[in-house]
Amino acid sequence: MAKVNLSQASKLVGKNRTTIWRHIKAGKLSCEKDRGGNPVIDTSELLRVYGEIIENATPKKDKMQHQATPSYDELIKVIDQLRAEQVEMKEQLKSLTNRLEHKPIEAVTSAPITEPVKGRPEDDPEWPKEVKTTADITLRKRIRDKYR
Repeated sequence: MAKVNLSQASKLVGKNRTTIWRHIKAGKLSCEKDRGGNPVIDTSELLRVYGEIIENATPKKDKMQHQATPSYDELIKVIDQLRAEQVEMKEQLKSLTNRLEHKPIEAVTSAPITEPVKGRPEDDPEWPKEVKTTADITLRKRIRDKYR
């Protein structure tokens, strides 16, 4: 009969390679060495110890093959998900762009300070309502200095 290596033997009988190796070491299963010194097992020896040999020990997978084309409904679902993701990404991009845009510090105009103005700095018409950039912080500081 044919001689197989440990990996092929484990596939034929449905056992782990280490199990077969342990059975060889224990003397339950005999093996020979090939020209390279690697262990080989006669298939008749596998039949004697383990009984029937499994023709195809590889389990069948229910998953689609790599080249299989998904159904039309699955493709439509993927397209819808991608469109939703694209809308979300455009909103994030717009938000981030708005956060990055600001007036340079040189563009902020300020009148020379001659004497302090009375009132609160928050009532000044140039006072930025929200602080979005460092230019807003600088402008607030200049307005506060004007009111001191």
